[in-house]
Amino acid sequence: MSVQRNANGVIMNPAELAVDDVVGDRVLCPACGNKVFAVWPLGWDAHSGGHQCSVVGASARERKAAFKEQFRHLFR
Repeated sequence: MSVQRNANGVIMNPAELAVDDVVGDRVLCPACGNKVFAVWPLGWDAHSGGHQCSVVGASARERKAAFKEQFRHLFR
């Protein structure tokens, strides 16, 4: 799959890509599509662990684990 960017250079389709396509770049949250990470993967844990993201889990720990499991291909 090829990288798709919006007019601001944000990667819009990270869930379809590999880690080398997204690391260090501006990336739209692959779970909720609402947050732009300025430098992927920095901040993923705070975003997914809080209630800002749509990832499902009863606690912050569960939400972070679910996010990382679902999008493990985007982490080194």
